[in-house]
Amino acid sequence: MATASAPGADATLVSPGPEHIDELGRICYEAFKDVADAHGFPPDFQSVQLARRVIGMLVNRPDFYGVAAMVDGQLTGSNFLSLSDPVAGVGPITVDCAFQGRDIGRLLMRDVICYARDQGIAMVRLVQDAFNTASLSLYASLGFDTRHPLALMRPSPAASADPSVRDATKDDLDALEALCIRIYKATRRGEVAAAIQHGIPVLARVRDGRVRAYLIPVIFGHGVGESEDDMMALAQEGARRAPRETVVFAPLDEPELFRSFLAAGFRTVKMMNLMTMGPYEAPSRVWMPSVLY
Repeated sequence: MATASAPGADATLVSPGPEHIDELGRICYEAFKDVADAHGFPPDFQSVQLARRVIGMLVNRPDFYGVAAMVDGQLTGSNFLSLSDPVAGVGPITVDCAFQGRDIGRLLMRDVICYARDQGIAMVRLVQDAFNTASLSLYASLGFDTRHPLALMRPSPAASADPSVRDATKDDLDALEALCIRIYKATRRGEVAAAIQHGIPVLARVRDGRVRAYLIPVIFGHGVGESEDDMMALAQEGARRAPRETVVFAPLDEPELFRSFLAAGFRTVKMMNLMTMGPYEAPSRVWMPSVLY
């Protein structure tokens, strides 16, 4: 895709390259900050430099599809689609504040949906801010169904290192994939392998000589486990190691997990929704999605 023009939106779609990263990062930072400020929430990106690093990573990784919108030669927004596994995750999608309300967001969403269909990807998912009724309405109008309300939370750190938690390695991939398929009902092996390859923390909890749970404790990460205690241990160990970066998404239809997090001092930052397009089987206990799905 990424070559179309849309008369209604007065925009042209292009494939983002390295030369676009700085401007798309600025747009991403300002767009997220604008909507967060309007609703009294902290922004997802704490600085334009962080937003540029994220956009740069997505542009340069072969397991992501990217699309950018231009109006009269000026970059106005972008969107991305993860391609690591059979389920594709959308985002981040952002539109320059000066160009919002011109259907550019709809154009960017339609492009990634069409790309997924062209690639034979039947399952497309995303996570959106519950306070953002405009994006909620857009995604629903395009065919996404709301599946799970989520609480984005900052965990309390463990008081000391947990001997049952260790860094996962590529040798754990078979065990992690089997756990994910059993609980999440979908493989995320490619995503986990990419995290390990790029030095993103993947924590595993081992009990009785077997991996019982794993967690990628950052906003692009997810986790599954056999018990609430497993997920608690992983989240708190992640927060002990990297308190600024560690966040988790607690599904509110996992009430025992959410209550246990609250009792341990986890702080709820905001509410979000997991939305899906295509075939869907709900996970079994215990699971936590990423900002993609």
